Amino acid sequence: MPYARTTDRIKIYYEDHGRGFPLVLAYGIGGNAGMWEPNVAALSEKYRLVLWEPRGHARSDSPEDPARYTFERWALDLRDLLNHLRIRNAHVGGLSLGGGIATRFTLRYPARVRALVIVDSSSAAGLPLPAENIVMRARSIEVVLKDGMDAMAEFAIASNPNIAGRVRLDPKARDEIFAMYRMLAPVGYANSLRALIAMDYITDRLPKIRVPTLLVCGDEDPSLGPMKAIQKKIKGSRLVVLSPAGHFANRDQPAAFNRAVLQFLAKADKRR
Repeated sequence: MPYARTTDRIKIYYEDHGRGFPLVLAYGIGGNAGMWEPNVAALSEKYRLVLWEPRGHARSDSPEDPARYTFERWALDLRDLLNHLRIRNAHVGGLSLGGGIATRFTLRYPARVRALVIVDSSSAAGLPLPAENIVMRARSIEVVLKDGMDAMAEFAIASNPNIAGRVRLDPKARDEIFAMYRMLAPVGYANSLRALIAMDYITDRLPKIRVPTLLVCGDEDPSLGPMKAIQKKIKGSRLVVLSPAGHFANRDQPAAFNRAVLQFLAKADKRR
């Protein structure tokens, strides 16, 4: 399996599909590169599609020290991955946590980003988490460290509106959720949740983003409000709302998702 090594000696798993200008995507917290499966064929037909798993996720390393997990560190992981692949400039993006990482990377390294794709992401808005979300995430840390990943999957389906929404739209996705959590190391997931709870609030910095920006969100996703806040902050950004879709919009409406992303990137490339 292909890995890049970061400057602090963490192995980062990635997949490389297709040829062309690079499009680099990460999935949401707890996810993995396989969660992009409905999108790989369409996106890699036009682009060099690089899918990666941030530290603490699936096949990437999961250090035990919680201090080694922050959004800044995840953005540096993306930088180190691009350096490993000798990619100087790319379209970058991701879903949920992945969108939050890509947004912070764009703020830190604007010259390396041709266009930004943010999908179903509250963390990209950088707004404070609601109290009930913090409580749910803190309880998730307790469940995963005490009872393991299957218990975490059951808890998420019952208590996490992002996960519950996916299963409601597609009851067969229950097996998908269990498989997703079983790929995680408990300590990596717990530390990733800690970093999410402690995330930096970047809302006031979003107007500094000048690259073409696409926002894609499900109409039933709790992050729709924060995504609308991002649209107001990033000049010229475009919001596409998919329906019916929740927090996993790329999987709930894959054809519409692929079409929206490809049309946006084609315009960004032409403008370039």
